Amino acid sequence: MASMNTTTHAKFIPEVWSKKAQIQREARLVMGNLVDRYDVDVAQSGNKIHIPKISDLAATTVAPDGSVADQANTEGEVTIDVDQWKAAAFNIPDMLMAQSAYDLMSLYSKKIGFALGASVEDDLLSLYNGLSQFVGTAATDLTDATLRAGIQLLDDANAPFEDRHMIIKPSQKRALLGIDKFVRYDSVPYAKGESPILKGNIGELYGVKVHTSTRVPTVAGPGGVTKNILWHRDAFGLAMQKDIKVEKMDRTQLSTRVIGSELYGFAELRDDHAVQLRS
Repeated sequence: MASMNTTTHAKFIPEVWSKKAQIQREARLVMGNLVDRYDVDVAQSGNKIHIPKISDLAATTVAPDGSVADQANTEGEVTIDVDQWKAAAFNIPDMLMAQSAYDLMSLYSKKIGFALGASVEDDLLSLYNGLSQFVGTAATDLTDATLRAGIQLLDDANAPFEDRHMIIKPSQKRALLGIDKFVRYDSVPYAKGESPILKGNIGELYGVKVHTSTRVPTVAGPGGVTKNILWHRDAFGLAMQKDIKVEKMDRTQLSTRVIGSELYGFAELRDDHAVQLRS
């Protein structure tokens, strides 16, 4: 006996579009707030920032007649070139704007902001390439000994204990969470409910704040080399001459064009204040 079914009456079954759009997940952006900032120096004008170095003086013995030898160090400098002009844009025709069930202007304006922020993040993370100090082994998880070796390099450079940070790939967060001494209740006294075992956040190790990001670069090669970084804030510099600005452009056709832009410079300032943590 024939019976109605979803095939014979498919025309009566609507396909439904959700009112929610699935937004691409965005990586955490952390570096810009954890480096030395020089925005104010180029707020009005300029395309290069010169930062003079001040070296140590040495105590000398005073002569019997009370004379003291003067010292005149030859000082150097580090510089930041403000030459990174980045932009992201989109264009929505009026017909699409009228017929879309979604607020495309709002959704994609937010994506412009993320794209420009990610550009700064990636540039700062790329500074691993100029670092002379490294610990760890390619394609091998970070260990407690690796972290302590990196921290010693900062200590040897007299880097202040405050404002030390580490940014690692999620795979290395997994590795660190597997080290008992970092997560055991009997090893570190955590406030109720704050243990990494419960929260999944490492927080701080040996006075170093730990940050996790999928944007930490991995360089191609046998097994791949992930360039996690341990640094003090003064190791890197960032100068935002024009911070991220998103604006609608004048209409020249039947569409709305939106452009976001930024102008900045970045540089490694203190080589001995940062370490590659290779994994």
